[in-house]
Amino acid sequence: MAAALGGLEADLRGDFIRTIFSPLTAASLPEIREAFDALAQEGRDWLAAQGHDAAAELTLSCDMRYLGQSYEIEVVLSPQWLAGANPEAIKQAFHRTHEQLYDFHDPVGEIELVNVRLSAIGAGPALSFPEIDEIGAAAIPARRLPVYTGVSVETVDLHQRQTLVPGSTFRGPAVVVQEDTTFAIPAGAQARVDRHLNLLLTFAE
Repeated sequence: MAAALGGLEADLRGDFIRTIFSPLTAASLPEIREAFDALAQEGRDWLAAQGHDAAAELTLSCDMRYLGQSYEIEVVLSPQWLAGANPEAIKQAFHRTHEQLYDFHDPVGEIELVNVRLSAIGAGPALSFPEIDEIGAAAIPARRLPVYTGVSVETVDLHQRQTLVPGSTFRGPAVVVQEDTTFAIPAGAQARVDRHLNLLLTFAE
């Protein structure tokens, strides 16, 4: 259930990529800016198609390498670095990232850009969980039934999940059934339904 709740609350994220084999120079910056602009529009369109109409967070990065290398590294970029005509900030970010990963960098090495990447992130929906006043009363079982506990057969209470209201309490051993599952409450456990209809168990120490 926690995983399902996390999925509902999670931000929307779409990742987009475009390949551009180009040396990192002042002359290549317009092409890089054009690629990022196109990916940004693609990201916004994707978020809109998911029903997200608020402001989007766009993160930029490039896959780059020293000319002649057979592998690239991803370097996160600031949008301001693309605004001017000087690629020096991008070059320095690449050198720093290469140093962090491989303990060396080549300050005079030519840099080749391979891919531009963009992540479009939209805040997840604000969830509302209604609260219901608790009654503070013992739950009334639907019936009793024999259950094998692993040691012997015992007759225990069976509770219908939909009849358990906030504040209902009961003790195990018991069985709770609902439309999509059946679960056992172990002996000695105290069960209580909270204001959000969660079933909380307290075990004796």
